[in-house]
Amino acid sequence: MARKCLAAAALVLLCAASVQASRWNLEAEEQGRNLLQAAKSPNCTRIDAHCSQCRNQRIPGTRRSELVCSSCASGYRLRRDGISKTCDCAPGLAMDADKNCQPCTQGNFCPGGDATNNNAESTCPDGLLTTFAGAKSQAQCFTKPGYGRTSSKGSDGKVSLAGVVCDIATYNVGQNTAGCQKCGAGLTTAAIGSTSAAACQAPAGSYMDKGIGKLCQKGTYSTALNSNANCIPCPDGITTAAEGSTTAAACSLALKGYYIDATNSTNAIKCPLDTYQDQEAAVDSCTACPNGWKTKDTGATGVALCLAPPGFELVDGATTITACAAGSYKADWNRNPCVACGSGLITKEAGSVSKDACLVPAGYGLTSMSPMVAAPCEKNTYGDSVDRAAVANARCTACPADMFTLDILNSAARVGLYTSEAACLVKEGWGTTVTLPQQCPNGTYNEGKNRLPCRSCGTGWTTVAAGKTAATQCVIQAGWKMGADGIPAPCDKGSFSTGGSELAPNATCTACDAGYSTQEDESTSILECTVCAPGFGGANCGQCDYGTFASGGAKVGDDCASCAVGSTSKKGATQSQQCYSTLIDARNDVFNLADENAWTPDNTAANAAACGDVCTGSADCVMYKFVSAAGGGGQCSLLSEEASNPTHTVGFKIGNGDDYSVWGLTQAVGAALASPAVVADEAACKDACSAAAECEVYVFKSSDKTCTLTKSELEEASISMFHVVGAKLYSDLHA
Repeated sequence: MARKCLAAAALVLLCAASVQASRWNLEAEEQGRNLLQAAKSPNCTRIDAHCSQCRNQRIPGTRRSELVCSSCASGYRLRRDGISKTCDCAPGLAMDADKNCQPCTQGNFCPGGDATNNNAESTCPDGLLTTFAGAKSQAQCFTKPGYGRTSSKGSDGKVSLAGVVCDIATYNVGQNTAGCQKCGAGLTTAAIGSTSAAACQAPAGSYMDKGIGKLCQKGTYSTALNSNANCIPCPDGITTAAEGSTTAAACSLALKGYYIDATNSTNAIKCPLDTYQDQEAAVDSCTACPNGWKTKDTGATGVALCLAPPGFELVDGATTITACAAGSYKADWNRNPCVACGSGLITKEAGSVSKDACLVPAGYGLTSMSPMVAAPCEKNTYGDSVDRAAVANARCTACPADMFTLDILNSAARVGLYTSEAACLVKEGWGTTVTLPQQCPNGTYNEGKNRLPCRSCGTGWTTVAAGKTAATQCVIQAGWKMGADGIPAPCDKGSFSTGGSELAPNATCTACDAGYSTQEDESTSILECTVCAPGFGGANCGQCDYGTFASGGAKVGDDCASCAVGSTSKKGATQSQQCYSTLIDARNDVFNLADENAWTPDNTAANAAACGDVCTGSADCVMYKFVSAAGGGGQCSLLSEEASNPTHTVGFKIGNGDDYSVWGLTQAVGAALASPAVVADEAACKDACSAAAECEVYVFKSSDKTCTLTKSELEEASISMFHVVGAKLYSDLHA
């Protein structure tokens, strides 16, 4: 066995050596040929006109060789048939009549030559074409516009392409490998072979919406293919029986709320007010609303729109609507009943349409807002004088403080309505003011149950207390009296009054004790008699003596004031003006006498002043006259009073008749201004002198009551002055 293996191995080695030797011989032979060829390049075009490189190749099974093509020129390719002697056109090229390869023309394709191909161009299947020159395969056959490309695999496994014309409702823009594209939903085309999406349109009875076709809605139509965004609307008020209408004739039904014009079927008319039409039908009239109901607008589409307008309702059992009764309202279009305003509230009239029409009657006020209730104002409250809106503040208004309505003042039921503050009255003994009522103060009264201020009793009147109700309760006030004329008058100084009472309303003034007075008028008590009266003074308020005066009001114990030196006054003088000079000049020179012998010479006085002193030193000297002598000095003469049996009363005027110095004489004094006149008495004579500016002296004869008014006369070198004595003053003599 081992020997057999060794023999086999030796045989293998022998065979291998033989093969290697043969290879070396062939390679040496090949190298020789190559050297030969290198020494002289063969003419490759002898093999094929387009062979660019060639070589010698041993013919299998022989020792001979032959020239074969190694590669072809650009645009050609060596046919892979094992012979290597033919140059075919490369893919994308086709051989022309001159056996040259040219680029495949646009529309065809050239797969290149092979053992079964004559290098000619290949046409694309129907409906396909190439889009550029030099196409290399059928796969580069793209669609023509309006065609789609399909592919199928044969039994040999090869895929073949075909072009098919685009059917209705499809399209292809071409120059692609796709099949035909379907139009959007609901769209179609006018014919086969459509080339763009723009050819996809809505068919009759449809319209386009965002790239899809939709059926025309009811009330619209379209008659042909279209790209419209909307269908054609039927005339106003007219519709179609269904969607997708394709003719205008389909617009034949009246919409709800319309009817077809009997004279023009293409015209629809809205249902008039107070009628309705509730179908889509070929009707030529509308139906009247029942129960008198109304429609808010024309074109009502059903009986449900037949309503009672604001302010109306259908009362139960009634066959037609009626206006809301007064005191109720209805605001809207509906079939609801009217709403009552509320207890006590009213409306101006029937048929109110708003809650705002609800009013609170004059003299009423709201007592509740929910539910709304109004009631008459009473018990010291009042309402408005007119009906007013029923709002929150439409309540009764309280009377001002301390004012009352008659139901309270009379403690009785209210009579009538209280419609203003004028119903608020004051009670008895009270009155109104600019602010609040008040109880009538002393001196006023008011019967009450009115709006009047307290009435004054009047000047000099008062009441014994506040809160009086009648003028009969007025009495004379303290410090006053009832005058003789029936009019109250204040008590003068020196008197007082405590006033009247309701039992004795009148009063009189009572004088203070003699010599005493009050400081003011209208004193009310004897306790106010605390000062001396005018013309009185001293410890016990005695009468002021001659030559003194007191104006009154001095404290008890104060003496009367003295007149100035050289003057005097009557007793009880009350003012300094009643102090008169003791000697007063005649206005002219002298008072002449009827009997000049009545003068009594006085030889002691050397001049007029001394003559005057002599006169004032004598209580009965009436006047003096001094006649100056040419060489100095002169004669002093005195006239004395006739104390025992005078026949004439002679009064010398002091000032303008403020008083008179009165003496008893037996003759007249001065020059008469006029003839004597008969007068009633001395006082009348005095008054006549006071009234006559020229009069300086009155002369009254009591025997015949004649009065003579006289004056002084001019007399050169003479002077005359009459004597004034307190006890001889007319005011003192006739006090």
